[in-house]
Amino acid sequence: MIVSNLENAAKYRNIDGKIAACVEYAAQLNADTPCGRYEVSEDVYVNVMEYTPKPSSEATIETHDVYADLQLVLSGEEFMGYISDKDVLPAVAYDKEKDIAMWKGNISLIPLRAGDFALFFPKEPHAPSLHKTSGTVKKAVFKIMY
Repeated sequence: MIVSNLENAAKYRNIDGKIAACVEYAAQLNADTPCGRYEVSEDVYVNVMEYTPKPSSEATIETHDVYADLQLVLSGEEFMGYISDKDVLPAVAYDKEKDIAMWKGNISLIPLRAGDFALFFPKEPHAPSLHKTSGTVKKAVFKIMY
């Protein structure tokens, strides 16, 4: 897991070409970007969405086997839940079609504001879209195939 801000994103470009493509594409996104799915490359797409975050008591811990998630807050604030893969218990078995498994455990909360992002590689548990403050959040979620 990596948590940072777009101002520091250049540091992570050298991880691989897919991350570099996300960083480049992210630079053109903002609070006015229409919601929807956008193709970034053959192995990367991004969903731009707007929603009201849920309370941390309703957090759902998820992992993906095929895709990494780079979750970038475009406007508003939220918490991202994090927990080590050693500390989770199975809740819902892996669904290959949806590339998601659900888990139970006690998460730590990481605050994210506009411009902040969290990068979760495959099999790294995370609980997105949790309350930071009242109001809506606009976020871009890059799905990176590995």
